[in-house]
Amino acid sequence: MERSRVSFVSVDEEFATAAEESSAEETIEELATRVLFSTDLNAKLRPALLVDETGRHSVSATPFIPDVPERPDFLRFASSGSTRPGLPAEASLVNEESRGVLLHFFANHELLAAELMALALLKFPDAPAAFRQGLAETLKEEQRHTRWYINRMKKCGVSFGEYPVNRFFWDAVSSMESPLDYVSRLSLTFEQANLDYSRHFSGVLETAGDSESAAILSRIYHDEISHVGYGLHWFRQWKNPEESDWRALTKQLHFPLSPSRAKGNRAIFNEDGRREAGFDEDYIRQLSLFERSRGRTPNVFYFNPDTENRIGLHPRPYTPSSRVLSVIEDLEVLPLFLARRDDVVLMREPPSEKHRERLRQAGLLLPEIERLQGVESGLLKSRKIHQFRPWGIGPDLPERFGFLGGNSVCEQPGLHWRDECRNLFSKSEQSVVFAEEFGLSLPVPVSGDMAAAVEQLSQHQCETILLKRPFSTAGGGMRRLSLEALQSLSRRGLSVSVEREGGILLEPHHDRVFDFSIQYEMGDGGIRKVGMTSQIIAPSGGYRGTISFPRFGAGHDPEIARYLNTTALHHYEEDSPFVGKLQSWLVAHRYRGPVGVDAYLHRAGDGSLSHRIACEINTRYTMGRVAHEIRRQVAPDCGLRFEIGKAAEEAFADRFELVDGKIGRGTLYLTEPHPGAHFTAKITVAKRRDDL
Repeated sequence: MERSRVSFVSVDEEFATAAEESSAEETIEELATRVLFSTDLNAKLRPALLVDETGRHSVSATPFIPDVPERPDFLRFASSGSTRPGLPAEASLVNEESRGVLLHFFANHELLAAELMALALLKFPDAPAAFRQGLAETLKEEQRHTRWYINRMKKCGVSFGEYPVNRFFWDAVSSMESPLDYVSRLSLTFEQANLDYSRHFSGVLETAGDSESAAILSRIYHDEISHVGYGLHWFRQWKNPEESDWRALTKQLHFPLSPSRAKGNRAIFNEDGRREAGFDEDYIRQLSLFERSRGRTPNVFYFNPDTENRIGLHPRPYTPSSRVLSVIEDLEVLPLFLARRDDVVLMREPPSEKHRERLRQAGLLLPEIERLQGVESGLLKSRKIHQFRPWGIGPDLPERFGFLGGNSVCEQPGLHWRDECRNLFSKSEQSVVFAEEFGLSLPVPVSGDMAAAVEQLSQHQCETILLKRPFSTAGGGMRRLSLEALQSLSRRGLSVSVEREGGILLEPHHDRVFDFSIQYEMGDGGIRKVGMTSQIIAPSGGYRGTISFPRFGAGHDPEIARYLNTTALHHYEEDSPFVGKLQSWLVAHRYRGPVGVDAYLHRAGDGSLSHRIACEINTRYTMGRVAHEIRRQVAPDCGLRFEIGKAAEEAFADRFELVDGKIGRGTLYLTEPHPGAHFTAKITVAKRRDDL
């Protein structure tokens, strides 16, 4: 973190800590002009004794409005390429310099607020006199807050201007076109966020042993309640009286502003302060649940778990079965836990406010949700995005979501489909390319190949055989057959529809003792290992759930743990031959996105452990990836069990305990009950694997 080398002009300490005796009388316009145009920091922050302007009309608006406020050289806005320090981590605030950096952030925000208030006074000379008088008094308080911060940070060894200062507040507010714009952007957005920041960091600094800084933030917090209340009063005077506060504010704010900016980032959401400022319960609830990017270009997520079924039939028409529709409708909340807070998830039916509130109370950070219906004409049509991230790529997506590519800032692999992409999802293709890792796995594309495959399985003394469809998910379409039943099937042959889809895949049935999956992300820079999870597989071979711990080997049976560490796990490192082959295969198909590799340990004929390096490669998101991402949001050192179950068998009763605001123990349902639901998803969190 580099400091500026310019010389500093500090505010006179005696002046900054004095009882703020006022200087010569000034009109509101004179005060605003001084604050906006002065290049002397002492003059910019000097208190004023305002002339009583009751019944008077401002003579004129200032003829020149600057692009940026005038400031001393050491406080001019940093260029876009400048390196600015990040907000210090809370743990570092035991250090004086870190506290000084934090106060430096806050001092710049207070100075910007004062300058923007001055700008509003000059821009809107015909605004109601009571509004202007209240705004001028608020400006004076912002001057005082700035002086407090400057004086305190100096005692921490940091001078104002020592670090580059940003201009985002100015850029977001200065284009205001009316007093309603002003109160919406500054009072009800940035100042409202300070209800979170000032109270939160007052407590953090008190805990860090800095009572003096904590007291300053506490005083500022109480001033901010009145500032927000002032803005809310005038907002209600000018908004459409038929609209709620929430509805009116969301309509008034335009990108890059949104109500998400009215909440503190990395700070506890302060409901009490908002009630004291005058917000109603509906507004507070809506704001607590609202998420939208604060500036980072969002990824857009979409749940299409039936993409493999669609690909198997392509280019023939595809109609999902009632069971597949149930999976889509009941589990479409799952991408909420893949996305980051600044991302967007497209949903057919967003969860209720009550359910989102429950997830938030459990410490899960939710992204912005956009309703799928009408999305092509909604906000995303004109909004820049980073990447479109469907559950899996598919032939229907380019036509359906192609409009997203027009405003993207990078390549969109999720919006490109080529016929060769089909091979990425074919288990038959995988069994050929990864023959060494898959082991005995025999593709049977047409009936004529059946006899040879059956003979080969017979020679390997396979008594029970698994029949798989080349395009399926979560064990769908899998059958277990005896060798005799398979021979009978061979005589009958495959149906025309099965051959069109690519035939079948035949494998020996193994006595599986441990199933696991490895999650990767394939990007422009190559393949990256994301994590490992163990799987819960039903006797039929279908997926039931995932267990994820911070350390993959924690709590395993000693024999299994020893075998994994000595024989199996090295195959999945990024520099291993298998992962190198996997990367080459993905590059050849020009694939970018999530990848999941399923594998297992099983008992050989002599009872010893054996390892199947891969039994399936999923070029899409997986339930294991969902579990891994959720586990990152539970209490540290805890693991979780993620399960897909039947809704009719579930009680939908959450029982969990929080540790520092995150689940440390208990059960949480990720889905909510609704009439006709067939599937549900839940997590159970515990410290020990045996407690899951």
